[in-house]
Amino acid sequence: MFKKGSKYSRKDVGEIFFPGVGRPNGGDWDTGYVRVENDLIVFMNIGVPGRHSDYDYDNRYDEMNETIIWYGKPKAHSTQPTFQKIFSKELTPHFFARWDSSNPQFTYLGVGNYIGYEDNHKLTKSDGTDFEAIQVKFHCQDAGEILPITREEQENYSNSSFGLERHMEDFLVKNWQETMLSDKYDIYEENGVKIGRQYRTRSGPLDILAISKDKTEFLVIELKKGRTSDVTIGQTQRYMGFIKQSLANDNQQVKGCIIAFEDDQNMRDALHVTPDISFMKYELKFNLISIVK
Repeated sequence: MFKKGSKYSRKDVGEIFFPGVGRPNGGDWDTGYVRVENDLIVFMNIGVPGRHSDYDYDNRYDEMNETIIWYGKPKAHSTQPTFQKIFSKELTPHFFARWDSSNPQFTYLGVGNYIGYEDNHKLTKSDGTDFEAIQVKFHCQDAGEILPITREEQENYSNSSFGLERHMEDFLVKNWQETMLSDKYDIYEENGVKIGRQYRTRSGPLDILAISKDKTEFLVIELKKGRTSDVTIGQTQRYMGFIKQSLANDNQQVKGCIIAFEDDQNMRDALHVTPDISFMKYELKFNLISIVK
């Protein structure tokens, strides 16, 4: 439904849940969290108060324990139905985070796996007065990689693979003309604006949508930071099917391309009977240049 590391506004999230209709105006959609059937959408500010609120929640990611620490609304407590359903795992919490309350875009961290809670946790408003709210802890796989990283952490990234798909996506888009894909394809655009990056589909955004220079073929590009498997083929096919139905005309083909650091045997077997999807491996080179002798 959502792609880790990708950015979404509240409007974008609403459009995914209510295609063609969009999110309701006002109400819980303009607050820190909103329920949509069995999903809980959490819009979390980290390190800053909310845009229209003086409540300053101490939302954060605990790197040592690899947990998200999140707070409910003022006076929220564990006996309320929403939290009872979180504890029983009847609700699936999706975490979206931002570090600038003036930015309408949130970064999707993933689904949280409930760990524990503490009622009546004391917090401080921006005017210095106290308030209480429930504190809930979750494990969220890969959240540590998605959250903003320091300069030192960037330098420690392995030169064998990207830190996250979005870093790989940034690199590929910026260096498109240097890749062999640019010989045949351009990143898809409409009215002179490139919109092929994170192109929206019913099953979430695809990484890059390209179109051949003669406009006869679309290419759906799916990126994976490390090893990929045959599961990625099904994901790519869903994106291809959406493009075929909603964008391509009768004379245009739709193909797929999976790019990853390495594959596995199951994927190779599946690709033998999936001629419209190709696989490419990426390599990163690390060079040292002497500046001072």
